[in-house]
Amino acid sequence: MIDFLMISTRSTKRGVIEIYPKFIIKKSSDLMIRGGDFYAIWIEERGLWSTDEQDALQLIDRELDRYAEESRQRFDSEIKVLHMWDAESGMIDSWHKYCQKQMRDSFHMLDDKLIFSNTKTDKKDYASKKLKYPLEAGDLSAYDKLMSTLYSETERQKIEWAVGSVVCGESKKLQKFMVLYGAAGTGKSTVLNIIQQLFEGYYSVFDAKALGSSSNSFALEAFKSNPLVAIQHDGDLSRIEDNTRLNSLVSHELMTVNEKFKSTYSNRFKCFLFMGTNKPVKITDAKSGLIRRLIDVSPSGNKLNPREYKAIMKQIEFELGAIAYHCQEIYLNNPGLYDDYIPIAMLGASNDFYNFIIDSYHVFKRENGTTLKAAWEMYKTYCDEAKVGYPFSQRVFKEELKNYFHDYKERFNMEDGSRVRSYYIGFRTEKFEEETIVEKQEEKPSLLQFDAVKPVFDKVCSDCPAQYATDKETPSMKWDKVKTKLSDLDTSKTHYVKVPENHIVIDFDIPDKEGNKSFERNAEEASKWPATYAELSKSGKGVHLHYIYTGDVKN
Repeated sequence: MIDFLMISTRSTKRGVIEIYPKFIIKKSSDLMIRGGDFYAIWIEERGLWSTDEQDALQLIDRELDRYAEESRQRFDSEIKVLHMWDAESGMIDSWHKYCQKQMRDSFHMLDDKLIFSNTKTDKKDYASKKLKYPLEAGDLSAYDKLMSTLYSETERQKIEWAVGSVVCGESKKLQKFMVLYGAAGTGKSTVLNIIQQLFEGYYSVFDAKALGSSSNSFALEAFKSNPLVAIQHDGDLSRIEDNTRLNSLVSHELMTVNEKFKSTYSNRFKCFLFMGTNKPVKITDAKSGLIRRLIDVSPSGNKLNPREYKAIMKQIEFELGAIAYHCQEIYLNNPGLYDDYIPIAMLGASNDFYNFIIDSYHVFKRENGTTLKAAWEMYKTYCDEAKVGYPFSQRVFKEELKNYFHDYKERFNMEDGSRVRSYYIGFRTEKFEEETIVEKQEEKPSLLQFDAVKPVFDKVCSDCPAQYATDKETPSMKWDKVKTKLSDLDTSKTHYVKVPENHIVIDFDIPDKEGNKSFERNAEEASKWPATYAELSKSGKGVHLHYIYTGDVKN
């Protein structure tokens, strides 16, 4: 029975029994109201929520018919069911009044995680759709052939890492977006088409140019459905007027959304942006937020022959589950792979100042420093030769150059004793390294520290009953006969201690793959518990954590 619905009956003057729905004012677990109107209803047999109001009407009618069939024997008079589908019954008006005027907003955002065809769902998954394929390992031959042709191994890894982050659900936390940059016909849209197939129902299209425009107040309207993925096949970020909106969107910050003919509202978008383009993304300066958020991907330029390409694209439709699983493994293998990524190729394609630094790289690296005057003369010469359309003024140049050196001094003493003004010290060569991805070995700090000192336990429990162990390492006598205390024993020998009831000891004896007790695994698991006093077992491989319970041990 639907929890917001009660089936009622009434008798007309002609003696006909009318069966009609009565809607209950309560916080329902089966119905969601958003924006003062119907949002979604739970469909038990599907195991999914539905945003189609027609499903709600059919579900209510089904409950009315079921009640009428079960109650038919109880009524001597004629029965009439006032269905929702019958406009003359007036029940549809009662429903709209209930949703739009009598109920208050009560909803949870739907479809904020991927649901695969082999995933079991319940109400709390808040899913209204499922993907058509299962998430499982499988054959990737067609996909491998395509990707190894269109992209190098490094560039392919970027794409698969990004797709894998969406599959895992981690993309909602990442502050990254991806731009596929290259000439027409090199495979950008091919990859984006595969991504659309992978996330069918979970993606939307967007206008990148509108995001970079300072005057377009409706730029976020494309994200109103809160998709997990946003795609544009042929975008343009080469003339960004204001990157604030784009940075905030990629960072999943709370933003004000302005939809046409609707009041503004705030929302935090969870989507990962994929864009194909023939033009470089405009990176204004070295402090631009786009530098640490952008992952650029360039096709290799290699192509398949048309016949082979069509056959492979047809086959890929049957490999979607395996592709998603493969990409998930790529991401999980190194989630922080692109934390420090710098889009050097995009910088060189869009930033004239960066190209000036590249041109003067060997001079700056050899001297490991420069004066503002010397650098300014080099910059003017470069701009003349490179035909830079809008060179910086000296004031702007002075500040921008600081981004490429570790330190800046207004006054500086040279090695020969001379004193100069405006000196830059320590050239940042790391900004120009071709290999910008660093394999990070994840450190797993242990909270356990075992020091070779007299155990604290011996002092705290010195007055507790204690006894030596037998040769078989069992207690030598019953505890009610023990007269010795822990302070009376040589604790270097095997012994037993009867601790107070509120003294809790957690014993970790986890084996390794060979079945032997593993200190590393025991220490790793014990580190996850609240910090406390710890001891090693007799073997030196088990771990004992000691806690004092402050509650009532009898309850």
